[in-house]
Amino acid sequence: MGAIGDVIAQNIAQPTAQQTDKTKSTDGSSQAVGYDPMRTARFFLYGCMFGPVAYKWYSLLDRRFPLPLVTLGSSAPSALGTSAAKMLAIGKRVAVDQVAFAPVAIGAFFVVMGAMEGKRINDIRASLRAKYKDALVGNYALWPWAQLVNFSVIPLIYRVPFSSVVSVLWNVYLSWINSHRSSGVPINSV
Repeated sequence: MGAIGDVIAQNIAQPTAQQTDKTKSTDGSSQAVGYDPMRTARFFLYGCMFGPVAYKWYSLLDRRFPLPLVTLGSSAPSALGTSAAKMLAIGKRVAVDQVAFAPVAIGAFFVVMGAMEGKRINDIRASLRAKYKDALVGNYALWPWAQLVNFSVIPLIYRVPFSSVVSVLWNVYLSWINSHRSSGVPINSV
């Protein structure tokens, strides 16, 4: 899914030959100028590494904050209590996910991507300083809501696939922020 997000980001962010009046293919269609297949490969590889980590994380949250079992034939007051207990457990999962996991995962993304891009450690640190805050703010705009749905209605075995679908949008954003900050283009001016 990371590769799909990167392809979308590259096609949105990169001007086409038709837009820049440079070159057109023989059939008259526009072609992406400067498409970087290695960048897409890095996103694919990162996704392959991150998927198992995400599954383990969701499993840990599931064990640490179990949802209460709903019993059939329960009276209204206890059903409400079960509902409140379920929402409390889901709220804890989302909070722990966003406070403990998200900041680490975002930092890991920039470190791993920087290493795969062949950056030196000082360049990776500079990249973190330039991109981390914007990425974390973007994370908080999307992921708490997605995780609320994920933890409340999606069975454990489908949580990573659900997150992967949401990740297409997230990876478009990460790809865009990663490429624009490294090219010196301020995020707010694009």
